[in-house]
Amino acid sequence: MNAEATARRGGLDPHRIAEVIVATAAGGGRRGSGYRVGDTAVLTAFHVVAGAAAVRVRFDADRPGEWAAAAELAWSDPGTDVAVLTFATPPGGAPVPAARFGRIGDDRHAVIDVHAAGFPLWKRRRGADGRQFRELHQADGTVAALSNLRTGTLEITVAAAAADPDPAVSPWSGMSGAAVWAGPFLVGVVAEHHRGEGLGRLTAVRVDHTLRQLADGPRARLAALLALPDRAVLPDVATEPDTPVPPGAPVPSKVIGLPVAHGLELFKDRVEARELIGRHLADPGIRMVTVTGRRGIGKSAVAAKVMELLERGEWPGHARAPLPAGLINLSTRTSGVSLERLYFDCARALGPAHEARLLGVWAADRPVPDKIDELFAAMGDRLFVVLVDNLEDRLLDDGRLDDGELDTFFDCLFRARGTPRLLVTSQLPLRLPPELRRFAAEVELSDGLPPAESVALLREFDQDGSLGVAQLSDAELLQAAVRVHRVPRALELLVGAMADDTLLLPTLEEVLEDFTLREDVVAGLAEDRYQRLSADYRSVLNVLAVLRTPAPREAVEWIASGFDPAPDVTAALSGLLRMRMLAVDRRTRTYVLHPMDADLAYGALPAEGPLGRPALERRAAEWYARIAPPRRDWRTLDDIQAYRRAFDHRVRAGDMDEAAFVMGAIGQWMVWHGSTAAAISMHLTLEEQVNDDRARLAHLISFGHARLNGGPLPHALELFTEAAEVAERVEDRRALQEAMFGLGDAHRQLGRLEEATSPLARAGALARENGDAEAEAHAVLSLSLAHSTLGDGEAALAGADRLAELAAVSGDELTGARSWNARFTALLTLGRWEETIAAGDRAVRAYAAAGVQEATDYALNAKGVSLLALGRPEEALACLEEALRAASAMENPRTEGVCLYNTAWTQWTLGRYERAAEAAERSAASLQRAGAAEAAAAQALGEAARARSVPAAREAADALVRAARAAGGNVEMVRPAWLTAQAETLREHP
Repeated sequence: MNAEATARRGGLDPHRIAEVIVATAAGGGRRGSGYRVGDTAVLTAFHVVAGAAAVRVRFDADRPGEWAAAAELAWSDPGTDVAVLTFATPPGGAPVPAARFGRIGDDRHAVIDVHAAGFPLWKRRRGADGRQFRELHQADGTVAALSNLRTGTLEITVAAAAADPDPAVSPWSGMSGAAVWAGPFLVGVVAEHHRGEGLGRLTAVRVDHTLRQLADGPRARLAALLALPDRAVLPDVATEPDTPVPPGAPVPSKVIGLPVAHGLELFKDRVEARELIGRHLADPGIRMVTVTGRRGIGKSAVAAKVMELLERGEWPGHARAPLPAGLINLSTRTSGVSLERLYFDCARALGPAHEARLLGVWAADRPVPDKIDELFAAMGDRLFVVLVDNLEDRLLDDGRLDDGELDTFFDCLFRARGTPRLLVTSQLPLRLPPELRRFAAEVELSDGLPPAESVALLREFDQDGSLGVAQLSDAELLQAAVRVHRVPRALELLVGAMADDTLLLPTLEEVLEDFTLREDVVAGLAEDRYQRLSADYRSVLNVLAVLRTPAPREAVEWIASGFDPAPDVTAALSGLLRMRMLAVDRRTRTYVLHPMDADLAYGALPAEGPLGRPALERRAAEWYARIAPPRRDWRTLDDIQAYRRAFDHRVRAGDMDEAAFVMGAIGQWMVWHGSTAAAISMHLTLEEQVNDDRARLAHLISFGHARLNGGPLPHALELFTEAAEVAERVEDRRALQEAMFGLGDAHRQLGRLEEATSPLARAGALARENGDAEAEAHAVLSLSLAHSTLGDGEAALAGADRLAELAAVSGDELTGARSWNARFTALLTLGRWEETIAAGDRAVRAYAAAGVQEATDYALNAKGVSLLALGRPEEALACLEEALRAASAMENPRTEGVCLYNTAWTQWTLGRYERAAEAAERSAASLQRAGAAEAAAAQALGEAARARSVPAAREAADALVRAARAAGGNVEMVRPAWLTAQAETLREHP
């Protein structure tokens, strides 16, 4: 599609996405994003190009047709952080129509789908020639219209950054300047990422707010560059029509998950129950409707019927409410019921944009209630109905949930303002606190089917009359139905028992005469049927009972192939289907037992022997291990589902050592992708039950990483300590390397830097011994910076030397740049000012050569502190201002705060106390936003500067002492001794 056609259609044109490449006066560089809004104009963020010595814009980067041009700053406004660059179009270039601009109204509640494209740091890659580049990233997400009203910006929620290469630098650095689109309209420009808000939120400047805030002259110039009428009112994207829905046509509900498979074809009557369920689901005050009753009474059938009606666009009975936007089906017997499954399936029901953002929220290291709140917020005012079938499988005997995460979900369900409606089936109701019971409704199915429906159902089971049931009178059929309490599943089993016995051909009365009335008639009937099965049928039934979830024929055949003799699986599956003991999903070609039959068959398995429960569980685990994808193919949590099922089967078989090896393979990956709680729960299953040393080692290391991420940290310390002891004992050097790094990282996160150094040093040495250069570089850099923080500059320099050796061997430019990073930090610690300046300059050049800017701001800051120490405050001030611009471009509030703190002290030394106070207060704001402890030091320095400008010397001296104490041992900040010396001078000479 050409540019003109794209412009008519509206929206983001990939050929107009600009990579903004900036060279600074100090010899450094940075990258950002932009968008070609007209023939010769690129819209971007001001901080991307602030202080630039030269700017280039590149289009179709690293693709056929790539071109670039030198650009000039044509318009900018630091207050709103917006800039426009102009450039000369290449000869023969086609003209580009003006972009369409719009706005997201901030006067009402709305959630708007948006998208942006740019070049963030986390998409940094290495090409075939060894050089690094940034790949384009399309960020799809949403804007909550009422968020950020105070600052007048857009809060964009997107999928979290998939990597965080440097915790000191935002992984979204480089995305600044990207145009934000809502449908065909450009509504904003990405400007900031606040780490404290997580890795899945960006802040963008609103185009309409920028135009509204400007004075007449600047606004007119900007409007001209954007090809807008000066006083144009931008259209509200929320009021622009999308694809129209035909008048009167219902919007179909999106259905996720297989509908409950059992009972729809058997469904009879239950009109009153259906209508009651419909009224409760339509009531905004009800959050959960539970259908209760004995096993086989028809709970799943009536719930499935309600979901079927809603899918067809009909409310059960006379309920009047908007049709659901989505219907989600879950069962403990098919997909499983967990917070993860609930969250993922609900996210799918919300559509691709919401799903991508919510999966990013799930993967982020955030509390479970926050993740659930994000899910509910995405649902907004729309109605979603979630069917949770057979919840009794997740309940303890007293009715409480057996899973902490599920318990949190239900708690949020009852306490949040906007939530989905749950339709639950269970033999016993979920136990709720008294204050929450008014938000739940129960529909009890205590009686079987009415007489007429029972008779009609029995006739339907023998439609061709081959069993002799259809020829019986209504009175005879009703008598049979009464004998089994008119329970739907029992009626089905009665006729199935007749069909099974092809030798004696029993009548309905003969099948019934062997049974007496008992408390659980359905279970009795199923037990009898099970005993009458042939050996082949029973073997296949047992395999399906062990698998528990829908399985393909290949799985049953492979597991059963280990039997002696091997059964005829195809014939057995056909027979069990004919006898209605199985259900089949033809779309997925999977088979599953009715839950009741599965329970009874599993309970009847022998405790030992080649066909016993443990042996079958092991075969099932081996099947899943056989089909599990290799590590290189893992992309989502669904890709490791086979491993997790193998784990469950190993645990049920009592093979805890093998289960531990499974967790050793997948545990860390689960943690990295947001399922920390699930990983911890699986590891807790293994506690005190793993005997083999190597299996225990796999368990300890994986569990340790889960605890590092999910806490408590002291437990992580215990796990890694034990892992190190076991690794030493079994002489596993690679495992010892992992244990040592985890041990050092646990100490570091606990603030015990002295205890962290020894295990980190050992981890680096082991990585070197094991030939793992990447792990060694990681350990060495962490160790060097820890030594600098501890004030041991010589040890830190040794780490820098080792990084330089690794870079020389590997030829990796980034490792070389990091060696200079470690070096200038160590030299700063030692107070070797001239050498710090030289090393800082080398670091800036090395990072530029590597194509990244991850520590340029740190290098310039260290240089500024060194110049100040050498008595060159004006040069220091210029360098610190450049460092601040670099930190802002990298969207790193912590480094911004440090640079501003050092700038404040530099202004103090020049006698500019008002400017010092302003810089210190800005520093405190940035450090608070980053959650840094040094914010108190910046606040105190600001108070000192305010007091000094009055002047109030004694108050200023006291505040300086507080600032020095709060700064602690942060080597990146001006020396606390400089502040205390100034405080003594003020007290002696006020």
